[in-house]
Amino acid sequence: MSKPEDIQVEFSRSRINEEAVNIEKVHFYKTDRRVNPKQEDPIWVSLGKLPILVSAPHAVRHIRQKKIKMSDQFTGSIVYLSNQITDCHAIAASKLYGGDPNADDPCIYKERIAEICGREKVKFVLDIHGAAREREFDVDFGTNGGKTLLGKTMILELLERNFKGFGLNKISYDYFAASGPNTLANYIARELRIPAVQIEINKQYRVPAQNPQGFHRLLGALVASIRELTTE
Repeated sequence: MSKPEDIQVEFSRSRINEEAVNIEKVHFYKTDRRVNPKQEDPIWVSLGKLPILVSAPHAVRHIRQKKIKMSDQFTGSIVYLSNQITDCHAIAASKLYGGDPNADDPCIYKERIAEICGREKVKFVLDIHGAAREREFDVDFGTNGGKTLLGKTMILELLERNFKGFGLNKISYDYFAASGPNTLANYIARELRIPAVQIEINKQYRVPAQNPQGFHRLLGALVASIRELTTE
């Protein structure tokens, strides 16, 4: 397990909070302009070497029930930086294309995940989402009552240990249960037979300009978890 102080040094060298703000502006720009996915790819992908995939389906605005929904701010940057730091695989929605990756069936985002997982022999998927600041948890792990773990219960123990090790102590389970049949975690476990966890992160840890220390701790916990999962 990585030590918090080790990863904090690693992050401070790269001025991670400033990077996150720049990444968000460049790759996950918030706009209501809709693109045609047949003409412009609305999905950002970066392949790595570790057999872990991190995902941010709501990194930009999406459409659900014909209404534009707000993005989960900085989840795209979190996934982007996780890929840069650990060399895991990463995927995120980068443009508004008319759908909701976490609800649609069929779904171009899920199809891309299936391609990556099959080709790269992915062992675990961490699906990153954002929760409102008023939620009482720092982070919530959604597994549909454990069903998306496919028996790999050690994943939750590993995640809890790492997140608490970085000071995110208010942890809940299945507040957002990822129970809908088309949620990414359910799809990945059911159709791809790969353990998946839906990770909901409180907004207070997703504002690197206002809370750089909190953002560092969040990213440190995620990086430590990805690296440890690689050895499982």
